[in-house]
Parts: sequence; structure tokens; C-alpha cells
Amino acid sequence: MIRSHNKNIMSAYAILGATGSTGSSILQLLSASPKAHIKLLVRSKSKLHKLFPAAIDNPNIEIFESSISDISTLSKCLSGTKAAFLTVAATTNVPGCSISIDTAKAVVQALKTLQEDDPNFKPPRLIVLSSASVDDKFWDTTPAFVHNWLYTALSDLYDDLKEAEKYLRGQQDWLNTAFIMPGGIVHDVQRGHELSTTSQQTFVSFLDVAGAMIEVADSEGDRWDWQNVSLVLKGGQTAKIEWWAPVLLSKGLLLHYAPWLYSYLP
Repeated sequence: MIRSHNKNIMSAYAILGATGSTGSSILQLLSASPKAHIKLLVRSKSKLHKLFPAAIDNPNIEIFESSISDISTLSKCLSGTKAAFLTVAATTNVPGCSISIDTAKAVVQALKTLQEDDPNFKPPRLIVLSSASVDDKFWDTTPAFVHNWLYTALSDLYDDLKEAEKYLRGQQDWLNTAFIMPGGIVHDVQRGHELSTTSQQTFVSFLDVAGAMIEVADSEGDRWDWQNVSLVLKGGQTAKIEWWAPVLLSKGLLLHYAPWLYSYLP
């Protein structure tokens, strides 16, 4: 039987995908607090060590090395947490992408395992990284053809995110989930964010997205549960522009119409 560590249950977080840009940004912000207990599921401890050396010897950080499909290890990572950050996602237009839906199904299976072991088990709030591109309301002020073009350029990634969202919304009778939907994300400093259910901003930094996800995780009550939440930068600030974006989008468009080229492109 898997049991929770009661002393950590009110302050424990799980990060799935801690070596990715968003997951590592969440880890950076959370680890600044001496009270936060953090549980990480990573495929490679050595990669984590290179990206975040301080995580290895931090007594407040537990590391679980395994794949998302290892339900037993995933259950241990999720046990005793108040919030779980699902940041496992593709970053390019991978044909037939299923990483988000696979992660969602694995998390639900792991949580059901914990619930079967302990009838008093309370599932953590799930904070799911998605994209503003999967919700039309965030593009009300943008010409439809622009949004359609952007969606097509990363259609496999976005279709995967939509499928994961649909699946998780089917679990509303026992789970609480919030979907964080930023616009374009770049590597930049943390400038300060404001949560929004109507507006998005391109670009924002991974650190600001991480801050938004943590704010939702720590929020009292159910204000953000089952909401699609984006963010804008405080005070009308702007993040730096990533000039590689057109290249990424061009490659994505090519793969949308010719997915067989995937193995040939860098």
C-alpha cells in the first residue's frame, strides 16, 4: 500500500516533466521556498543534475526516475501532494503526437490506484500546461486566418492538448483541474504576470508561466477549477521576441501537409 507523508501533505507539489523548460522553471521558483516539498518525476536524473544541480542534494526534493507509463512510480510521486503540475508536452509539430493524452491517462490511472489503496485519499489539484491556441476566446481580437495559420503550424501538438483536456474534463466528478493556456513562450526573465480567462499575450517567459501555474495551484477555493486560464504581463510589459519562431512555424506547416518528412527534417 502506498501511503502519504502527512507532514508534507499541505505543502507538497509534484512536477511531471521537470527537465523541460516549463517544469524546470516551476522547480526553480518552488525551490526558493524552504517550506515547499517537491516531488519530481524525470526520465533521467543525470539530465536533471545538469540542468538543476541543486536538486540532487536538496532535502526538500524527492526524485523519481522513470517514464510516465510506470504507474507504480508515478503513484509514489503523486502521493501526498496538494498539486501536480503536468508540464509534459511536445514542442514541435510531431506527427501523431500523443504525449499529452498519454500523460493525462497515466495520471488518472495512478490517482485511481491511490484512491483504491486509501478511501480517504484526496487527489491533488492538477495544473495542466496547454496553449491559448486551443481556445478561440483568447483570439477574439486576432484575425481568424492568423489563428488558423498558427494552429495549423502546430496542429498535431494542439490536437493532442485538446484530446487531453477533453479526457480530463470527463473526470470532473472526482478531480479538480485547471488548464493553463499561455500564448507564445520564450526564455526570458520573470517580469510579473496577471491571470486572465479572456486574454493572452505573446510572448511571455517560461518563468512567468511557471509563476502563473504556481499561483493557480496555491489559490484558495475553486475559482480556477476547470477554467482555461492564460496570462498577461503586468503593466503592459513585453517579453523578448524569439526570432526562431517563423522557422518553427514553417517547419510545422510543412509537417502538417507532409508528415512523412518528419524523419528527414532537423
